[in-house]
Amino acid sequence: MATEVSHNLTQDHYTESGEHIVSRGRSVTDIGSWLKKGWMDMAHAPAASLFYGAIMALSVLLVYTSFRETPIMMFKIATFFVMLTPFLATGLYATSCQLSRNEKPNLTSSMFAWRNNKAEFAFFALILGVVIAIWGRITPLIAAIVESNSLLIIDPNQGVMSFLTSDAGQSFMVYFMVGAASLSAIVFALSVVTIPLLLRDHNIGVISAMILSMKVVMQNKLVMSVWALTIGILVSLGIVTFGLAMLVVMPLLGYASWHAFNDLIVVDDKRATDDIQL
Repeated sequence: MATEVSHNLTQDHYTESGEHIVSRGRSVTDIGSWLKKGWMDMAHAPAASLFYGAIMALSVLLVYTSFRETPIMMFKIATFFVMLTPFLATGLYATSCQLSRNEKPNLTSSMFAWRNNKAEFAFFALILGVVIAIWGRITPLIAAIVESNSLLIIDPNQGVMSFLTSDAGQSFMVYFMVGAASLSAIVFALSVVTIPLLLRDHNIGVISAMILSMKVVMQNKLVMSVWALTIGILVSLGIVTFGLAMLVVMPLLGYASWHAFNDLIVVDDKRATDDIQL
């Protein structure tokens, strides 16, 4: 577990292994800078951007076509994707790191960037898996609260719209959105720094990284709240366009999140891995 010392807009954190990590306070205006840098990375890595964007776009489309007549399952799976987005963006973080070192983006290397810290990434994936499993159990309970027998789509030709315009469907969505937003906020707070830090620094453990991530979020409450809202709006845009907008949204947010991390965190220890070993 890390200890910390505060100095105005910066906080000094010391891990169990003696590493010195500095977290910095940022302003809401930095979000525009992160998105701008992310957009520039998209222009410099079009192949990788298209690849990762297409994977997410196809995933959203597949979920819609597979579960369009079972909306409860559709919304549950959609939430899974939102919670997994930070982990799925690992390859984009690696690509952005390559660009920052003036290297030519290597898609294959970015896809396996996690391999240099396999144990910690596996542990974090397990933690996310537990969270998702819990949410998977909660969703049917929400349906039961609003009388699941009435949540059938009345007109299959209208698909999800028939569900959303029904009284039971609207009641379900109120409870569902509150629960999903709360759980997604927790996942965001625990992961916003964790995954890029595991890529950046091979000496830190996942638990220490998660604790640090939470501390960074608390240090930048307003900025992180607006950033989380921005991510939520853009991801929602990708979902409601049946995945089409994900072609841009996924790489943009992945790259921007890497630049956000580098503005928020400075690893100051000679033993820390200076860059991702790709």
